[in-house]
Amino acid sequence: MKPAYTHDRFFKETFSKKEEAMDLISHVFPENLLERLDLSTLKPDNNSYISKDLKESFSDLVYNCQYAGKSSIKIALLFEHKSKVPAHPHLQLLKYCLGIWDSNIKQKQPLVPVVPLIVYHGKKKWEHKKFEEYFPVSDGFLTRFLPGFDYLLADLSTYSDEEIENLFNKVSVQIGLRLMKNIFYEHELEIKLSDIYRNLESLLETEAGREYLITTLYYLFYNVEIEKDEITKTLNKISEEGGKLAMTTAMKLKREGKIEGKIEGKIEGKIEGKIETQKETIIKLYELKGFTVREISDLFNIDEIFVINTLREHGLIK
Repeated sequence: MKPAYTHDRFFKETFSKKEEAMDLISHVFPENLLERLDLSTLKPDNNSYISKDLKESFSDLVYNCQYAGKSSIKIALLFEHKSKVPAHPHLQLLKYCLGIWDSNIKQKQPLVPVVPLIVYHGKKKWEHKKFEEYFPVSDGFLTRFLPGFDYLLADLSTYSDEEIENLFNKVSVQIGLRLMKNIFYEHELEIKLSDIYRNLESLLETEAGREYLITTLYYLFYNVEIEKDEITKTLNKISEEGGKLAMTTAMKLKREGKIEGKIEGKIEGKIEGKIETQKETIIKLYELKGFTVREISDLFNIDEIFVINTLREHGLIK
């Protein structure tokens, strides 16, 4: 059974496609940086740059690209998604960077510059601080000993729906970002659904577009309480084919739910008479249902470190 379509999974499935990634880069990177990027050389980097201990908790979406024209050094473009504001975003980004540079060294390659981009769509306001601001340094003498790097931020709350529609070229990117922007505001999302999907027919022209529509439907069905029938009716008014895909996806999800219920019943039978703790739930989701650390963290709105430590205590990860 597929694990739930969390925000992180939806983001990665959207932007793991080169054309969608190019659309995002072209419209959120600063102009002076874009002028130096040769996006025709953009290639997904399928290597993993995080340790085995962290592979379940951090996403790993990296693209390589040539930089600065004739000098054409390779740089890495790191995409990171956030639905909650982390306490120290630089630290997680630094883990990625160290993984990339360690790989460069092992392969006897020059170290590549890394440009991190965080795409954020949570409710809480994101404060974009410098790394040094997290340290209680009383004067400038110690600043030279602190890592000094920054990241790009695309905070979807700062974009209106109209701006997303007008700014990005790909219909899949427009729909994906608008869903992420509104996913925590269910009443508004229900009202906006017909407008979000108004260019649905152009998405249905290709097999890849139809597959992406199904991805968006899974994302909606897993993360909002809007009735599946209402979503299906909304899409059917725009496109009969879109409505059929929505109905088929809803039925498939219902069947998966029945299977999940059977698994759940077996698990509950094994622990009958025992009060299930949060840690037991974490273990069950990870070991028996295939959820990742990130997905469990998002599902229960708990810190990823707590999930990792729980799994380590029970020998499920090192």
